[in-house]
Amino acid sequence: MDNITKDLTNKLYETRLDPNKKIEQPPILLSVVERMGTQTVYKPIFSLGDLSLIQGRQKSKKTFFTSVICTSLLNEYTFLDKLAPEPPKKTTIAVFDTEQSDYYAQITNKRISKMSGGVDFYYFALRNSTPKERQQIIEHFLKGHKGKISYLLIDGIVDLLFDFNDLKECSELVQWVMRITKEYNVHISCILHENNSDGKARGHIGTMLAQKAETVLRIKKNDKQMNRSTITGVDTRGVGFTPFDIEIDFDGVPSLVEMEATKELF
Repeated sequence: MDNITKDLTNKLYETRLDPNKKIEQPPILLSVVERMGTQTVYKPIFSLGDLSLIQGRQKSKKTFFTSVICTSLLNEYTFLDKLAPEPPKKTTIAVFDTEQSDYYAQITNKRISKMSGGVDFYYFALRNSTPKERQQIIEHFLKGHKGKISYLLIDGIVDLLFDFNDLKECSELVQWVMRITKEYNVHISCILHENNSDGKARGHIGTMLAQKAETVLRIKKNDKQMNRSTITGVDTRGVGFTPFDIEIDFDGVPSLVEMEATKELF
C-alpha cells in the first residue's frame, strides 16, 4: 500500500461516524430570548465550534448590532431583554476590524467597553494589514489564547481576500474559518456587505459562508426612521426567531424596540 492510499484509508477511518456513538451537542454560546405568554423561550443562534454570517447593506448599523452581541456575551445577564448567553456566563471575546480607520475603530472599541465593563475584551484594527497578514494575525492570536476565547468577530471577512469572486481563494478562506472554529473551539461571526439588487451576501464568499453558517443574520435599516434597524434570522439550523428592532440614540447607545410599534413603517 503506497503512502497516499494509506493516508486516505486512515482519513476514512477517522471521519466515519458510528451511528451508535453518542455525540454531545456543542455548547450554546448565545440565544435570542422570546416571551410567549408566561413562558420565556431561548432560541440558540451561536454555538461553540461553529460560524455565523452577519450581512447587511452599507450603513445598516451592522457594527452597532455587533456591539450589542459583544456586550451580551461579556455580561452575565440578558442584554436588552433579547440576547442572552446560555447558560449565562462571562466569556472572553475578540473583534478584528478590517474596515474602519483607527479613529472610528476606537469609537466602537470604547462603546463596547463602556457597555460591557471592558473585561475580557480585545479589539484589533487591521485596516493597514494585507489580506494574508490579517489571516495570520487572527490565527496567531487564537494560538496564544487557546482555551480562553469563545467568540471572535471578523468585521469584515471580505478583507481577508484579494478577490471575493475568486472561487478557489474564497473556498480556501471558508475552509480556514471552519478549521479554526473547530481547532480552537470558538464561534466566529463574519460580517459581510450584501448586494443592493437581491439582498444576498456579496460575492462567492457570501454564498459559501451562507451555506456553511450555523446562523445567517440580516441587518436592514428602517427607511423612515434612520436610527432604527431590523434584525432577521435569514437562515438558522435551529428554531427561527421573530425579527426584532434595535434603535440607536444620539449617544450611540442601542435599545430594543418592540416590533408592534414599527409594523406600520414597512
